[in-house]
Amino acid sequence: MSSLLATAGAAAVFFIAADLVYTLDHYFVHHDRERYRTGHSRHHRRYNVAKDAPQLDDYELSTYGSAALMSFAGMSTLSLLTGNWGFALGAVLKFVHSLLFHCYQHRWWSSTPLRKQNQQPPTRGWGLATARYHAHHHAHPNDAVFTYAESWQGFDRILEWAHPWLVRFTKDGRARLAPSTEMAR
Repeated sequence: MSSLLATAGAAAVFFIAADLVYTLDHYFVHHDRERYRTGHSRHHRRYNVAKDAPQLDDYELSTYGSAALMSFAGMSTLSLLTGNWGFALGAVLKFVHSLLFHCYQHRWWSSTPLRKQNQQPPTRGWGLATARYHAHHHAHPNDAVFTYAESWQGFDRILEWAHPWLVRFTKDGRARLAPSTEMAR
């Protein structure tokens, strides 16, 4: 029984850690204009218009697949070193969760463009990130109510609290803090 608990615990630890990493990366990509422009903006543009393609396209499958491959490689190594296969199981479960949750989170994508759906903004909460919560992120990515989290809204509440400090470590935040070349003259 303790072996089963250790396996489940390892899978849960990886799953939560991977969810936190996803949320932080999502926050950082929204605070890096160049990275947003060259990659993530495609995702926002795709889902803000009327549905005209499959829910998951090749680009998204490739992105999720690459992340899963790296996670599984690292967690398989950790599982080999510790003898606890829960880490590798957690990586597999996170990949399956990401695919399924992506489809759930974008279920509002339809023939009606997002902004014409008149969805109400979410309230700040600590529960699970819903499809409506994620729709708000697509419609209002720079809103004061952070909606970067994939699974647990609590990560967004923590980010809101840490934002005044954390934003200084983002690429855009560092650029705002750097002395301008005009001032140096």
